Amino acid sequence: ELSLSLAARGAGEGSAGSKITDMARSAVLLRALRVIRVVRLMKLLHSPLLRDLANMLVGFLIGIPALLWVVILFASVLYLLGLIFRLMLGPAPGQNMLADCPFGDDITDFNDRKCKVHYIYGEEFFGSVTGSMFTVFRFMLGDYSTRAGKSMIVAFSYGYGWGFDCFFVTFMVIVIFGLFNIITAIFVDSTISGLKHNDIKRKYARQYEKRFVRGKLQQLMRRVQQLHQEKGHSYKRAQEEDDELEGGFCLVEDEFTDIMDDGYVREIMEDLDIDMFNPAGMFDSFDPDCDGKVTTTEFVHAIIKLRGDPQKNDIIACFVALRSLQAKFDNLSLFIKTQFERKSNGSYYG
Repeated sequence: ELSLSLAARGAGEGSAGSKITDMARSAVLLRALRVIRVVRLMKLLHSPLLRDLANMLVGFLIGIPALLWVVILFASVLYLLGLIFRLMLGPAPGQNMLADCPFGDDITDFNDRKCKVHYIYGEEFFGSVTGSMFTVFRFMLGDYSTRAGKSMIVAFSYGYGWGFDCFFVTFMVIVIFGLFNIITAIFVDSTISGLKHNDIKRKYARQYEKRFVRGKLQQLMRRVQQLHQEKGHSYKRAQEEDDELEGGFCLVEDEFTDIMDDGYVREIMEDLDIDMFNPAGMFDSFDPDCDGKVTTTEFVHAIIKLRGDPQKNDIIACFVALRSLQAKFDNLSLFIKTQFERKSNGSYYG
């Protein structure tokens, strides 16, 4: 657009300059429409309708490392099975029946002693390691057909007997119920774990965003204040305590339980990542000084401390507090014991 505008200024006020000016305006308009289209596309990508598609794409990207190891594992197993089938069903050293006999699909007599069908099929499909690997891969997928659509498994079963039947049944059971399930489980587990990790990261990023937390706290405080004003008349002690507060509230245990049972309050608490499994048992957490009431300050402090899952530092903090309390109790016990001994000795000598 800048080049067209400069060209329009150089051309003056003539017809050429007017045309170039119109072209520049059209280019600016097209650029604006392009920006609008990009913005709409970004909004569409964040819509719930495309969330499943986005999860599929993200899941595929997350599962690529696991898929790489799956390919390596599958290729190793396929190479090992290809060698086994090559040695079992492939031609013996110096054997070349295809030079004297037709292809296996052209033989109709399974009792032909010179051109045995299972030997010829073995030369056709298991004559090399790579050919054997590809045929084994087809077996894994359930494809046992020859070039003409006949079943080579029937020919091998007829030629080798029950030994081949037992080996093939064992092979298919191991592949279907063992190898494929292991590969599927590894890939699905890694993908689901990655998606859950991303969802948790997005959840916590949203939940711990300052604006989000501030807004939810404001909504919660307004709702609690509203419920307190509606129900406060039935709690005389809370109403008496409110007279001493300026713009706050004071909740006794019964009123606190009723407020925590409110559906909107529970929804906000869950948005703030606070477990609401047993609202009635949360009063002690909101009443640290055990005076039987919860003030506004205590309510907010408890909300901040209860957010999220328990962390290692929370356990360490409890352990340190218990050790400190134990040390103080030991000092108190020693002091009492010392005082008791002094009084006992004084009375004794007196």
